[in-house]
Amino acid sequence: MLNTKVTKAVRLALAFGAASTAVIAQSATAQEGAEKVERIEITGSRIKRVDMEGASPVEVISTAEFEGQGRVSVAEALQSVTSNSFGSIIPSSGNSAQSQSTVSLLGAGAGRTLVLIDGKRMGSSPSLNGGGANLSSIPMAAVERIEILKDGASAIYGSDAIAGVINVILKKDFEGVSFDIQVGRPEAEGADSKQMSMAFGVSSDKGNITFVYDHQQRNPIFDRDRSYTAASMEDKNKDGLISIYDETVGISYSGATVKGPNGMLASPKCDELTKNVDGFVGVLDQGSALGGVGGGQVCGYAYADVSANMASTKRDSAMASITYELTDDLELFGRAMFSRNDSFGRYAPAAANWNDMAADNEHNPTGEVTKGYFRWYQLGNRDGEVTDYQQDYTLGLKGAFGDTAEWEVSYHKARLDYRDVGRFYLSKAGLSHNTLNDIALDSEQGIANMRATTYTENQSELDHVFAGIGFEFGELEGGAIAHYVGGEYFDMTLNSRYDAQNEAGLIGGSAGSSGAGERDVTAVFYEVAFPILDNLTLSAAYRYDDYSDFGGEGNPSVKLDYRPIDDLLLRASYSEGFRAPSLKELNAADSTGFPKATDYVFCDQQGIAASDCTEASYEELRQGNKELGPEESSYMNLGVVYSGFENVSIKVDYFELEVENLISLIEVQDLVDLQSAGAYDALVAERPAVKLVRNADGSIDKGYTQYSNGAFMSRKGFDIDVSYKLDTAYGDFKFRNVTTLLTEVGEDIYFSGPTINAKKAPEQPELRSQFTVNYAVDNYSVNWTTDLIDNTYQTETKQRLDSGQHVVEYSGTLPTYVTHNLNIKYFSDGYGTFTLGARNLFDKGVVYNNNGFYVDYPLYNAGHIGREIFGGYRISF
Repeated sequence: MLNTKVTKAVRLALAFGAASTAVIAQSATAQEGAEKVERIEITGSRIKRVDMEGASPVEVISTAEFEGQGRVSVAEALQSVTSNSFGSIIPSSGNSAQSQSTVSLLGAGAGRTLVLIDGKRMGSSPSLNGGGANLSSIPMAAVERIEILKDGASAIYGSDAIAGVINVILKKDFEGVSFDIQVGRPEAEGADSKQMSMAFGVSSDKGNITFVYDHQQRNPIFDRDRSYTAASMEDKNKDGLISIYDETVGISYSGATVKGPNGMLASPKCDELTKNVDGFVGVLDQGSALGGVGGGQVCGYAYADVSANMASTKRDSAMASITYELTDDLELFGRAMFSRNDSFGRYAPAAANWNDMAADNEHNPTGEVTKGYFRWYQLGNRDGEVTDYQQDYTLGLKGAFGDTAEWEVSYHKARLDYRDVGRFYLSKAGLSHNTLNDIALDSEQGIANMRATTYTENQSELDHVFAGIGFEFGELEGGAIAHYVGGEYFDMTLNSRYDAQNEAGLIGGSAGSSGAGERDVTAVFYEVAFPILDNLTLSAAYRYDDYSDFGGEGNPSVKLDYRPIDDLLLRASYSEGFRAPSLKELNAADSTGFPKATDYVFCDQQGIAASDCTEASYEELRQGNKELGPEESSYMNLGVVYSGFENVSIKVDYFELEVENLISLIEVQDLVDLQSAGAYDALVAERPAVKLVRNADGSIDKGYTQYSNGAFMSRKGFDIDVSYKLDTAYGDFKFRNVTTLLTEVGEDIYFSGPTINAKKAPEQPELRSQFTVNYAVDNYSVNWTTDLIDNTYQTETKQRLDSGQHVVEYSGTLPTYVTHNLNIKYFSDGYGTFTLGARNLFDKGVVYNNNGFYVDYPLYNAGHIGREIFGGYRISF
């Protein structure tokens, strides 16, 4: 064992679970001629260390491991890790995040997981309101490995590092030329995939230049191409009625429906439309969600006959990096990364309200001015075309002086430019023009007057200056005391601009609002690692961030690691963190949406049990809030790492995360729940911009909602990582199992309401586990991955007891979900590597609820794509 001061100082740096870029750093030359020891940086600290394992748990996964699991993109790779407990956003047709992919550690939300590229904060996606990073923009071919810090890290990185940190490490010292191609084809229609990449690298004694190009493409999936999403209707309870939503799939009441005095009414022309216009399915019962079974009728429209539920994606990315040694103690480094992501989604013709429908309108049977819920089929299907551009540059210098000091200065700029074009939406001004001038709506002139093209520009920029220095000063029994001190300056802007007609609320079938904001952040930070003993290190850190829009926030952390014997590490950490309100949450203009909610209050008035109350869509006016403050969190981790058995490693960590003053949108569902619990008046008295408007019959007319501080979240549980290596005469085996077990998922029943443990709630499994087996012999390798998602409840029902207490009851079960990926590689002698495999090998299907309806959760997306056979080829020179 090396015992020099330098070596001891390096070893003690493991206290922080290590640094921001996780690359092999320069070696430390021990005094008195001892051998060199490599010091590395691992996500979670800026102090370099010798050991990979430190006071904070960090899961390190190489690109080769993700490829062995059959993952083809950074997004797919990260969405499969077990700590991404509840899944996350995937490209989905028909919403503002159509081209986006995110990760949400511990299910805490994408905005509470910080994503870094080479230790530098990734620019926030403007399509996600500046509150999360779009993983789709990172080229997989440029990635060397990904480090997942399972600990709070605001004391190191600042805002957003609440539930953990994802650090994507890009290739820097690649040498040679490599070409890679892969194609995949699911057995079911849609979601075909293609991937092609090339890498080129040149090295010399002075440095390295690396270039990578990556192309990925996946086709859309249309609703009609899956039996469970294709439009269907059936009188399941044999009552002689087919009730919309209760007994239909892929059918909307916004076909030709009119609001009547006591319930919904189908247009008198519904039968004629059904005979002559594709998509209309005739007169249906209004169902439990729209006023009660038997209380009215609607004219249904089968939107699923034409809509895509998974958007297509086409990504082209390029990355170039350079390192150059200017002198023995001074190095220049730089990186440029460009990406373009094109996405296509298709939706049925615009569904938009026909307000103030004339009493003598041919569709209006009431004889009075009323509201219509119409499908504007005359305009054609809506197409959404999204193009995302991202530019990311880094340029810096790093060097060393004296015996231990190492410094770095850098400038990082990210620009994200996302553009969304929507075709064949409804111009409400054009509709009014047609009505006033008696122009037939289905005439060529009438259609031209009503057709509108929507256009949205979402842009964000990040300018980041960093300076820091690490050094040793002072000495304890265990070695030299390591310090790191530095500062950062951020300038962030967000500009979200909708076309003027959309902004004015004159577009039917679309929603959204402009929002713009700018902030600058100045931060200073300090870390120190005290080697109290040879095997005991105490570390501490503090960071203060000063925000121009809401003030300052300071966060400490304290960590301890202890090795009573060489094969055993005991670790503990406590940190405080924060999330700054996003620029869109602060500055968003008013926008209209139609989220789904379950109106327990109206159901109770109608004598319908809460368990039978059906979800429906309601109009919601969403508002920003300039008075928002930061979320505040605490994270505690206790862990043990043991490697005393030959070729076996065991890691067990217990974690506790709590987040207060959580920022969330007070939605229509919250307002319904507040009314049901008798807490509505108190909340709206404090927030006058928030309210729920009901019709004379008690049904919901419209909700006014707003972003606000006040909610609560907690996560408690265990991360378990066990690996074993076995070498035999018949080949080498590697086994690994990673499991995340949540013992507490603390969430408010409704905004600012009582908190419950919502583990096993819908979309919130208690456990996720991944088991991998790698077998290598001669020129072959076989990789088998099993992903397990624990069972959950099917439904949650909110009840108000006679005591006034509000509770949530769960019922039904969605089964444990297990999928398998397999691939086989053949490494030929001089002719490249051939790959053949299958994702979702046993064609695990989608999940159905007790009523036989498809459960559309991203967690189970592998079943939606189905079994996908893929083949690939790679050659390197």
